[in-house]
Amino acid sequence: MKKSDFNILRFLALFIILIEGFYLYVGIISTGGKFYSPFLAQYFNFPYWLTIAVAKSSALFLEISGYSVHQANAANISINGATGVTIAWPCLGVAPISLWIGFVAAHRYKTSYKLKWIMAGVGVIFLVNVLRIAVIVLSNYHKWFYLEHFNAHTSFNILAYAIILLMMFVFIKHFNFKKNARALQA
Repeated sequence: MKKSDFNILRFLALFIILIEGFYLYVGIISTGGKFYSPFLAQYFNFPYWLTIAVAKSSALFLEISGYSVHQANAANISINGATGVTIAWPCLGVAPISLWIGFVAAHRYKTSYKLKWIMAGVGVIFLVNVLRIAVIVLSNYHKWFYLEHFNAHTSFNILAYAIILLMMFVFIKHFNFKKNARALQA
């Protein structure tokens, strides 16, 4: 029997470890938590760094688009005093990123090949998230009607998972093309 290039158990384990590990870590670095670590909260608060990266990137996108952006704090963005967006832990796109990393890492490919795809996929998901935050800020500023009936978190997840499915298809097609080309050369 031919060995598969994809290990479903490794994928599920990695996905669960990444997503649950993130929220466990958030609990460790959040004040008032049972296992709060001031050291980790002070020096290794990567969820906060990711929050700042999303907020600053969204603000930069809006400023490049010609808007005057205001940030009340590192995780908040608004335009000219309109209702803004405050980025919380669930807004960081960790679940789609964890899914992508787990999927790519669960394949039997070279580490360098997997790292390139992981970085590209995380970059795409991050960019989609930045654009989502910017659109929500624009919606608040322009008072777009649909925002009243719009769930930004669910909509982002649907879009992110659709993009991930497309990236999975391209990833597998690219690998199979390379594998077949090597087989023809042998």
